[in-house]
Amino acid sequence: MDLLIIQLKRSELIMARFRPRRGGVSFLSAERHLLENGDEQVARILSDASFNASEHRVILALPPTMLFMRELQLPIAERAKVRELLPLELKGETALDTEGLAFDALPLSGGKFLAVWGRSKELIAKIELLKGVGLEPEMVTASLFHWDKLAFGSGTVAVTDGEALAAYTDGSAIFFRAFPASSGEAELPRTLAALELARGVQVDQVISHAKSAKDSETLAQATAGLSEAFGDDAHAAHDLSGAYAVAAAVADGSIVNLRRGPLAYTAGNQKLYKKLRLTALLAASLVLLLFAESGVRLYLARRDVASLDASILSIYKEIFPSRKKPVDEVAEVRSEIKRLQGAKTSSNVLKVLKQLADIKGDDIGGIYETEIYGSDVRLKGDARNSQAVTDFKGRAAQLFNPAEVSEVKSRPDGSVTFTFAGTVKEASR
Repeated sequence: MDLLIIQLKRSELIMARFRPRRGGVSFLSAERHLLENGDEQVARILSDASFNASEHRVILALPPTMLFMRELQLPIAERAKVRELLPLELKGETALDTEGLAFDALPLSGGKFLAVWGRSKELIAKIELLKGVGLEPEMVTASLFHWDKLAFGSGTVAVTDGEALAAYTDGSAIFFRAFPASSGEAELPRTLAALELARGVQVDQVISHAKSAKDSETLAQATAGLSEAFGDDAHAAHDLSGAYAVAAAVADGSIVNLRRGPLAYTAGNQKLYKKLRLTALLAASLVLLLFAESGVRLYLARRDVASLDASILSIYKEIFPSRKKPVDEVAEVRSEIKRLQGAKTSSNVLKVLKQLADIKGDDIGGIYETEIYGSDVRLKGDARNSQAVTDFKGRAAQLFNPAEVSEVKSRPDGSVTFTFAGTVKEASR
C-alpha cells in the first residue's frame, strides 16, 4: 500500500506520496501549500485533495516544536522495552502528568536514547483534524528524527531544514534540536557552535534542505541516495527530502511513532475485523454446507443399507423357507456354506493323507502338523537332512502344483525341520 506523508511545517503543508519497494521507497506525487490560517486552512486543503485514504497509509509529520526531547542513559538496549519504561523514568520530571503524554524513543550513539514525547491533547487535536477529512493518520511523528536517511558520508554530519537540526557521527545520531519559532538565520551557526562545544566534535559537513537554491544544490550533491527515489528531479528531492525521510523510516520500520497506548491507531484493526468477520461468515457457511452434505450422505447410506438388508432377508427366505426370522442372516448362511464345504473336504482328507504317506519315504522322519483346507495342504515335518527335504519336494511335485518348501531349520543332531505347502492337482483328487 502506498504511503501518504502529510508534513506540517511552520508556514507550509506538504503532502507527498511514496511507494514502498525493496530497499527503500519511490516518489509518486506531491503537493505543497503555504499556510496562513492554521488548522482551518489545513482542513480545507486536505478536504480538497484527491487522495483516497483506503488506498494509502497516512503518516502525519508534526513540526518538531510541538514535541519535547531529552537524552537518557538506560541499562536497556531494546527499544520496545525503553518505550514502556519512559513514562516511569520521566514521571515527575515533566510539566504534565505522564498519563497525559505520548512517548517514543530513538537510539543514540554511546548506548543512550532520545526520549521523545508530546502532549496527548495536542496530538489528538491534530489526529481528529485529519480524521475529519477522511485521512486519519496511522502514525504521528516528526521528520527531524529520520534525517539519518539524508546524512551521507563519514565524520560528523549535520542536517537542517531551517527549523531544526540533527547531527550524526559515522551514521549514529548524537544530537537533535528544534529551533525556536522566533529564531532567525543566526540560529544555525549558534546551534552548530553549541554542538561542537558540548559534544567535543568538529562538524565536517552541513546538509540543508531549506528553501534557498544554494541549499538545494548542496543537498543534491551530498545525498546521492535520494536519486533512487526522485530520479533526476533535484528540486523535488530537495523540497520533499523531509517527507522522503519519514517514508523511508516507515518502510524500514525505524520510525518514531507517538500513536501508542491510548492514542494507538485502531482504524486498521477495525478494517481487519470487518475482513475477518466476512471470512468467519464464509467459513461458517462452508461448515454448514459440509454438515448438510454429510447429512445427505448419511441418509443415502442408511437407505442403501436398509435396501441391502431387505435383499439379504429375501435371499435367506429363499434358501431356508422353513426357518423363522433369523438373528443374523449373513452369519447363518456363511455357517451353512462352511458346513457344506467341510463335508466335501472331509471325503478327500484320507486320500490326501494316504498320498503324503506314499511319497514320504524313509528320509522323512515324520510329519507332525498337517492343515488341509479344500485342495490346499500345509504341513510341518522333520527330515534326516536338507537333501531329504529336496527329494521330498521333488516327489510331492507329482501330486501338488505348486509344491513349495520353506523354513528349513537345522537341528544339533544334523536333522532339519521344514514347512511344506501345496495345492492338490486336479488329477490327484
